[in-house]
Amino acid sequence: MRVAVVGSGVSGLGAIWLLNEHSEHEVHLYEADSRPGGHANTVSFAVPGKQAVEVDRFLRRYTSVEILPTEMTFSVSRDKGAFEWAGKDPSTVFSQRKRLLDPRMWRMVYDVLRFNACATKILTEDYEDFSIGEYLEREGYSDGFRDDYLIPMTAAIWSTPPDVCALDFPAKTLIRFMENHHLLQLTGRPSWLTIRGGSKQYVNTIIDKLPKPQLHLSTPVVSIHSERAPDGSSGFKVVLKTALGATETYDHVILACHSDQALKILSGPTGEEARILGGFRWSQNEVVVHADEDLMPRDKSTWSCWNYLTSSTHDSRGGKKANVNEVALTYWMNDLQHIPLEAHGPVLVTLNAPRDPAHSKFVSRIAYAHPVLDAQAIRLQADMPSIQGQRGISYAGAWMRYGFHEDGFTAGLQAAVALIPEAGKGGLPFEIAVAEREVERWRDRVQVVFEALEALGVRAAVGALLSFFLAVLRLLLGVDTD
Repeated sequence: MRVAVVGSGVSGLGAIWLLNEHSEHEVHLYEADSRPGGHANTVSFAVPGKQAVEVDRFLRRYTSVEILPTEMTFSVSRDKGAFEWAGKDPSTVFSQRKRLLDPRMWRMVYDVLRFNACATKILTEDYEDFSIGEYLEREGYSDGFRDDYLIPMTAAIWSTPPDVCALDFPAKTLIRFMENHHLLQLTGRPSWLTIRGGSKQYVNTIIDKLPKPQLHLSTPVVSIHSERAPDGSSGFKVVLKTALGATETYDHVILACHSDQALKILSGPTGEEARILGGFRWSQNEVVVHADEDLMPRDKSTWSCWNYLTSSTHDSRGGKKANVNEVALTYWMNDLQHIPLEAHGPVLVTLNAPRDPAHSKFVSRIAYAHPVLDAQAIRLQADMPSIQGQRGISYAGAWMRYGFHEDGFTAGLQAAVALIPEAGKGGLPFEIAVAEREVERWRDRVQVVFEALEALGVRAAVGALLSFFLAVLRLLLGVDTD
């Protein structure tokens, strides 16, 4: 079989790796850019007076090359450091000591513990499908938990503005994701992984094994269309046209690109293809690689792998609105990729920076699009099987699941393995395992405790007393927590 893969991001690389190294198919890779890899992009970082280092713009990976453990710590900084906290340890949660007198902060901590223990109940019982915003309101979670913890974390994970999708996100999907990635536990979290030398290591490993005549870089695909096979069989041939004027015919084409790009490439899409592929939304994000510490939390003790930066605005009633429709997120690459601070200085990658970094600390800039995983996207993901493999065309992308690097690689593998007959050469050398964890039963006992505290009004009574006590202390000490 002659197969074309359009797009050399992680999904395309997954498909190419399997088809090229574990099947008898002749596989060709088409990439519009001059370099393969898509979001897996390693750049050289150098600022005056410091050593150069290779750094990734995209941080989640799946690979067989040398890997190292890393962290996934998180911080929030609002209004240029007026409000800050980090989740590395108890001291960084209260890095601003005045927050010890802030009842909103104590309520947030309580609600984090309650959410971690109780949220998984929605996965094991017959709950209706409602949004995370509706879930938080129904269960009585505080504004501080919503605005200073859950929304920033959700927006940071998916690089999506808070008002775009955070509260509209399906509750079951979000909680299942958090459980699968050990985000609902404070201890015993497994290490995340990074690549020694950057993601270019695995990109090059896959590309180097593809015969050079079958690698088509700087070759945008402008259209594909299916035709009935000339031998009269029920099969199809897929005609592919490039921006360079070339026309090639393949037995199958895998569109390993964004959904909107796939729809644009399809000539004469069916109504179902147009509905599904056109229904996904995308968020545009600008990425800046730099060394400007002003795009990090003010308090260095709170510096984390992921640092959420935002500013308060005012709503129609003149009150402060905790979340705005723009999110800046700075990755601290020194911590993520074990880059020595002494040798290279701060190595930072910021999405949607509120301002440009200082010119002397600027390294590079690029634009990326990330899927908006709202309720509509989750519904469309469930409909994808209806158009997969039809007329000799398949689709692969991280947008078909949670939007993570691993999701993209898995989607590429699944599209490719469907083209390998069981009796053929090799096939997938391992089983594709979906990362679904079983809910740990110890949570049941803890859930009972929190449910009792809420139902009996104990939390409300203690909270009122604590708020009064802290208000008196603030007055006596002259501390302002606003």
